[in-house]
Amino acid sequence: MIESPPATDTRAVPLPMAAALLVMATVALYWPAIGVGFVGDDFMILHRLRGIEHATDVARFFRGEFFEYYRPLAFVTHAIDWSIAGQNARQFHFTNLLIHLVNTVLVLLIGRALSPRPLAGLLAAALFALHASNNEAVVWMSARFDLLATCFALAALYCMTRGGVSVQVAAAFFFFLALLSKEAAVALPIAAAGWSTFRLRATTSRTVVFIVPWLVALGVYSALRQLGGGVSAVGGASRLPKLTVFIICLIAIVALSSERWLQVRDWLKPRRAHLVAVLVALVIGLIVAATISQGRVGALSREKLAVAGFATFYLVSPVLTPGESLFSDPNAPAAWIVGAIALTALGAVIFFLWRRFIDDDRYWFFDALLIATVLPISALTEGKRYLYLPSVAISFIVAIFVVELRGRARRMALSIVAGLLAVSAAQIIIRVQDWRWAGQMTAEGAHLVDSTLAPACGSGHVVFLTSPVAMRGVYSHFYYETFEVPRGCMPELFQVVVRVVRVDTPIEVRWDGPNQVLITSQDYRGNFLLSSDLRTFDTPLRLGESISIQTPLGPLRAAITDRTARVTLQLSPAIFQQPIHFFYYSEGRIRALDQHR
Repeated sequence: MIESPPATDTRAVPLPMAAALLVMATVALYWPAIGVGFVGDDFMILHRLRGIEHATDVARFFRGEFFEYYRPLAFVTHAIDWSIAGQNARQFHFTNLLIHLVNTVLVLLIGRALSPRPLAGLLAAALFALHASNNEAVVWMSARFDLLATCFALAALYCMTRGGVSVQVAAAFFFFLALLSKEAAVALPIAAAGWSTFRLRATTSRTVVFIVPWLVALGVYSALRQLGGGVSAVGGASRLPKLTVFIICLIAIVALSSERWLQVRDWLKPRRAHLVAVLVALVIGLIVAATISQGRVGALSREKLAVAGFATFYLVSPVLTPGESLFSDPNAPAAWIVGAIALTALGAVIFFLWRRFIDDDRYWFFDALLIATVLPISALTEGKRYLYLPSVAISFIVAIFVVELRGRARRMALSIVAGLLAVSAAQIIIRVQDWRWAGQMTAEGAHLVDSTLAPACGSGHVVFLTSPVAMRGVYSHFYYETFEVPRGCMPELFQVVVRVVRVDTPIEVRWDGPNQVLITSQDYRGNFLLSSDLRTFDTPLRLGESISIQTPLGPLRAAITDRTARVTLQLSPAIFQQPIHFFYYSEGRIRALDQHR
């Protein structure tokens, strides 16, 4: 049997008191989120919950996919909320907060197992609980998938630190539950192999035995995913590169077991400058490829630089307000330039802290954990909820590094971290208010549309001439299902002409003739997306461009003059054969367009 390292004394800081203080602080910070309401994808989840009448009905979540995802266990928790409170959003948000608190306590327990200094666990938990970017996962009902997957992943990691055969089987079981919550946990066997290799310093055979239950759980999940959910076991051809990297990393870490990693460490010690030079050369190569190549190589270089910038900025920075749309387009120079800066900064950190990181086996494990949590999101540059699980690894790294400093350096570092936590808490307070606005705006918009269609139900043609998307850095999309909440029915037809993305600029909409609508936005900020089929919004209105496209509603022309965007929609006479209702988004709310033409 493989034994874990000896337990450390934690009597200096009583665990119940530390956990209680942190839980109270987190509750105080996030309690206003209970009243956020539903936004964005929440309505698609609610639509799937409406058919539940008996407890056995939840079995259907194990027999179907959700937009080509297989996440049945998270849907079961949503179904429990539905059975308790129906479509009362407060219950769903309360459950989200409860899961976040459980995750915080688990981070505290794991942190205390990783450091002989009791403060390390508490600081890691505080960094995680109050991480500004984690607000999306905690506040947004649809991010339950990330919360629950992280909860079971942390339970698996905690079991992993305890030792014992039965506990290791439990760890693999929790890993299986994490996978059933969201596929983001799929690479965690890398972290398990890292624990056995670097922390337990096990032999190769014992490391293989250590990770076998995890791989069995992964295999069972893959089979259930394909046979029960009808989703590809490996996620389709687009996921094959990630699968290849996963296999390579897992094999590499197993190959380093039997303390062979110590030989690698000794070889690396005097080569700090060489490795940093390689990293710098890699960054320069990516920048050159991103700048001059317009083919696959250039696109891939820009994507990976943007991912590096997105992950680094939101994992490290306590500030959310600047750069909300910076990473929305990986091909935008600003996105991958930030990524290049982030990788360069990483090289500087490695250079100055080389000896400390390379000598401590915990940081080798943290590297494995970081790879395991970042690999599944390595092509994503939007959605800070994706960073919820990776933020665990960052919290451990920062907390243990800071707490184990000495003297003046330790006091200074703790002061800096305290300041960062204060800024992060302030950012969460601001962002929770933005979520509350989005929930209220969405509810009022849905009721406005429903009151216009009443008393008819399940009929009517609704057109949003402008519709908000990701406004104020939170989700504010309108879908068919959004209008189901007021009375349980949706319009027969719902269409959007212009998506207003992220930047909330004043918009004026008016009739400009019998069958023509004019949409204008002064001081245009590049925030309009257009679509020829009113489904796929892949045509941005850029400064200096003019667009002319045919839509199902009629021809649309768009141009920018003196920084004023003008979008003209010439409505086809055929669409007026049945009643049609026009609405638009402007200055924070949905408005009805006067039906007089």
